[in-house]
Formats: sequence, C-alpha cells, structure tokens
Amino acid sequence: MGGLLASPSDSLRLTRLNWDMNLYALFLAAGEGRRFGGGKLLRPHRGRPLVAYALDVLAETKSRGLIVGGIAVIPDRNTALRQLARDRGLRVANNRDPGLGMSHSLKLGLESMDLFAIDPVPDAVLVLLGDQPRVPIAAIERVVEAWREGAGPVVRPSYAADGGAPGHPVILARSAWPLVGMLSGDSGLGPLLSERPELVTTVAVEGMNPDIDTPEDLARLDER
Repeated sequence: MGGLLASPSDSLRLTRLNWDMNLYALFLAAGEGRRFGGGKLLRPHRGRPLVAYALDVLAETKSRGLIVGGIAVIPDRNTALRQLARDRGLRVANNRDPGLGMSHSLKLGLESMDLFAIDPVPDAVLVLLGDQPRVPIAAIERVVEAWREGAGPVVRPSYAADGGAPGHPVILARSAWPLVGMLSGDSGLGPLLSERPELVTTVAVEGMNPDIDTPEDLARLDER
C-alpha cells in the first residue's frame, strides 16, 4: 500500500475543526462467517437479507448528509452482495482473499478510497460492519458530530446498554489510516486502539449494537 501505510507519527491528532472535510463510509461485508456456518450476511432476517439492514442505515446516513458516499468491501464473485451494495449507491471493492480476515478488508477498503480516484478526495472513513443490523443512526450522528467538531483522529461510540463497551461505527481520519497496516488476520481495530488511547475520542451513546456471529445470535435478535 506504499505511502498509505507508512509508520504512524506523533502528528496523528487533529488540531482543527473538520466541518469542510469529506467523510466516506467503508462498509465491511467480506467476512466468511465461519462461526455462523457460512452465508451469514445473506441469511434471511424477518424476510430480508441480514446485511440489508445495515446497508439501509448507511443509505439513511448519506441521505442526511452525514457522509459523501461509500465503498463496500465484499467477497469476489458474490453477485448478490454486490447488487445490494450498489442499490444503495456504494462502489464495490472485491476481496479475493476473504480468508485473510478483517484486517485485509480494512486495508483493501482504504486502498480503494485512493485507487478509485474518488472526488472529492476522502479525508476520513466511517467504518461500518455488515453483520450489525441494529446499528443506531443516532450513534452515527454522535460520532460524526464529534469528528466534525475536531475530535479524533479516531472517534468511536461506547454503548450504554452494553456496559459502556466501545464499538462501531468507527471514524478514522486519513492521518490514522497507517494504523491499519499494523493489523493482521481477523483482528479488528479494537485491540490496537486500546493500546493507543491518546488517539481515540469515545462518545457515549444510548442502546447497543450487537454483532451477529452465530445462528444463536440471530435467533436472539429475532426475539427482540
């Protein structure tokens, strides 16, 4: 990834307001869903594919003017996921090696932000996960508001109904993108960010944003 993943420096923290900067969504939907038994994101939930719920929240995020646009990272040749993403106005980055884990999808997504020659140029990404169908739009509004007011370079919510645990969506300013180069395998941002608290602004929000990792998780969601 060349200069994109250069070593992080002490200049990561933003020092100015971000009102005029361009925020794009990075929608990660390339996981193999091994714990689920495969096919997780297209599994029906109340008559619709599971991934459609998070995609609809993302589309609403754009309609409210919170983001400029977005890229979805999906498994190569998954035409159903590709169409669902494109129906919501997303560009698609094909992940030919989903078995390399979330770290690979993050790197691929950030590379695509530059390789696709998007205009206007992205200044930050809002990372959302395809297996979180209940992601609250209010949480997105709060992290975006905090970032616009100068927080960062990383902004993430902590959910009251989940004991204040930090979660997604996460905003990564461009100056923080090199952090992703430190990840490997199926490791997400959480462990790394816990080691660099000086870079992270955590915003308290109501509710929760559960992951769907197993069929039992989906069954519990159906009961709510």
